[in-house]
Amino acid sequence: MIRKAKPTDIDKIMQIWLEANIKAHAFIASEYWQKHFDEVKNNYLPQAETFVFEDKHQLKGFISILLDNFVGALFVDPLYQRQNIGSKLLDYARKQKSSLNLKVYALNQPAINFYQKNDFKILAEKYDESAQTKELIMGWMKGAKNPFLNKAS
Repeated sequence: MIRKAKPTDIDKIMQIWLEANIKAHAFIASEYWQKHFDEVKNNYLPQAETFVFEDKHQLKGFISILLDNFVGALFVDPLYQRQNIGSKLLDYARKQKSSLNLKVYALNQPAINFYQKNDFKILAEKYDESAQTKELIMGWMKGAKNPFLNKAS
């Protein structure tokens, strides 16, 4: 079940955020994520519209949207990855919004593949000074299909 996050979910959301970031971004030192933990918890999360995926009273993933259409976070607990939870959260957000944008690190090929499979297009490339790595800005708009998925083989 997907539902709006409650204040009592914050600690679990942040645990998922930290563990999933460290797992997905082996090219960035884990200290980077620990250093930004409080900033995300106290500044970004309160401003975001956050939805959680809960199954059998277990919070397994979440998506946070900032500024009406920016996906600031989409993470699944590493114990429950590869169970379609990320896709369900993304589908839920896409039903609420007519467009979504996000940033993804260029070295995180599994995430890029996931978003492209879900009709996101690469819009721009930039360098994240804070993380010291290149990132891609990706976007999705209702009704726009990914041309790479529609090519005849």
